Amino acid sequence: MMLRVVIVEDELPLLRELVETFSWRSVNCVVAATAGTAAEARRVIAETRPDILVTDIQLPDGNGISLIEETTPRAAIVITGHSQIEFAQKALRAGAVDFLLKPLDDQELRSAVQRAVIHVGGGVTMEATPPSESPAGGSVNPLVHEARIFIQKNYPHDVSLNEAARYLAISEGHLASLFKQQTGKTFVQALTEHRMTVAATLLRDPRNRVTEVARQCGYRDPTYFSRVFRRTMGMSPREYRQQN
Repeated sequence: MMLRVVIVEDELPLLRELVETFSWRSVNCVVAATAGTAAEARRVIAETRPDILVTDIQLPDGNGISLIEETTPRAAIVITGHSQIEFAQKALRAGAVDFLLKPLDDQELRSAVQRAVIHVGGGVTMEATPPSESPAGGSVNPLVHEARIFIQKNYPHDVSLNEAARYLAISEGHLASLFKQQTGKTFVQALTEHRMTVAATLLRDPRNRVTEVARQCGYRDPTYFSRVFRRTMGMSPREYRQQN
């Protein structure tokens, strides 16, 4: 049985992307309704009684946190901008199973939806799981989830696997093993990918200098940042800016 999803997003291009380009069926879901405001969301949620709510934090007439608290969906995923991460933490405390940073990454979206499906007991299909990811047929280890949140909160700083392990009160080796097993990546790879996603977003604004972008993404040496960016994105920060 397919799980019903309601998507609440006021940015029409992003809403279309979520509805039309993501394979919901491959994760045992179907989009039952969409909404662009909190008021509209309350109405369609009452009508469709979704299993999973995907909502932006910032809505024209309210916010996703209040929407989750009011409608109490079985599982919720929130979408947020980088400047709103502290609100995403509140959303987790309000009952959301995960949050996604703009611009959305397909695999991060897939992983979040799979966690939501598991949370409501719906199971997940394996046909579309990329080979780099471990199958998500069992419960996602909460330590790995917390490690991802640690990355999202602390990427601007000089963080390491050791610091994340101390924060989670487990051994470095245990976290490294869990993280690799469940994500298919090392902690450092995940940290770097997140930093590059943030960097790409910041570089689209011509007012942000490359040196400032490097600093905001946790790199003290702009030259090293540029090397990492080129290795990850296939072009220099300046070339990326020119193309975007």
